[in-house]
Amino acid sequence: MKHRIFVTGASGYIGSAVAQRLVRGGHDVIGLARNEATARKLETLGVTPVQGDLADLTAWVGVLQNCDTAVHTAFDGATGASDMDHQALEAFRAASLDGRLRRVLYTSGSWVHGAGGDRVLDETAPLKPLELVQWRVAHEEIALDLSAHDVATIILRPGMVYGEHRGIFGTWFDEAKQKKTITYPGDGAQHWSCVHREDVAEAYALAMEHGKAGERYLLADESRATVKQLAEAAAAAAGATAQPWPAEQVVKTLSLFGKALLNDLQVTSAKARRELGWVPRHASFVNDAPALWREWLDAKEAPVA
Repeated sequence: MKHRIFVTGASGYIGSAVAQRLVRGGHDVIGLARNEATARKLETLGVTPVQGDLADLTAWVGVLQNCDTAVHTAFDGATGASDMDHQALEAFRAASLDGRLRRVLYTSGSWVHGAGGDRVLDETAPLKPLELVQWRVAHEEIALDLSAHDVATIILRPGMVYGEHRGIFGTWFDEAKQKKTITYPGDGAQHWSCVHREDVAEAYALAMEHGKAGERYLLADESRATVKQLAEAAAAAAGATAQPWPAEQVVKTLSLFGKALLNDLQVTSAKARRELGWVPRHASFVNDAPALWREWLDAKEAPVA
C-alpha cells in the first residue's frame, strides 16, 4: 500500500538512504530541507522538499498533518540534539491530534544500552545509556506515548553506521586519503556493533510495513570485530597505516563523544531478523573494507547530499 511519508533529516547520512529506499518502494516521500540547495538535492532523490527548519514547526507541521507516516532521522548535535529531537516529537503529537498521522518510526541508537563488555545484548537488556545519549531513553518513551493518540510508534536503534562517504567510518577514509593514516580511539580492544546504511534503510522500510506498535529493534550486522580490527581493515583497503589514539587524549579532545567511542558494546539484531524479516546484505565491515573504500571514493566524487 502506498503511504504518504514525511522524513526528517532526509538529506542526512541515514535519512537520505531511508528516503531513497522508501521512494523505490513506491511511496510518496516528503523531506524537510533547510535551504534551496538541500531542496534541489532531495528532488534528485525523488523526494518532495518542504523548505524549513525543524525548530520552526509553523513552516512544515501543516504538511506533516497530511501524512500517514513520519520517519524521524534528523540529528544535529551542533545545535542541541535533545532540544531539536523534542521539537520533532511535539510536531508528531500535533499532527496526530489535528491530522492524519498514525505511524512514527523514531530513530534512537544502540548506545542507550551502554557498555556490554563480553555480553551480546538484545532489546530485553536493561538500559544504561551512555552519558552522551541519556536523553534518548526519555524521548523513546515520549514517542511511544503517542499511542494515546492512536499512533503506532516503532523505535529503531542502529549501531555504528558505515557506507557512503559520511559518518565515523567516512572520517577514517578521509584521514587515509589525506594523511595515509587511520587513527582509532584507545587501544582498539573495544567492540562496535556495525551496520551498513543501506541495510538500515531496508530495516526502516520493513518496519513501516511489518513493525508492531510499541516495539524496539536493534540494527547490527552481527560481526564481532574490535575497533582495532575495523581500523586495520580500513587502513589495508586504503593503503594507510592504523594507529591508536590514547584514551585519555580521546576524552580530553572529544569529551562525552570520546567516551562513547571508547565504549565496548556488542548487540544482536535477531529480533529484527525474526519479526521484520530483515536480512542485512553487508555482513562485515572487515570483509567489505575494499569495496567500502571504493564506495567512499565514488561517493566523494559524486555525493548524494
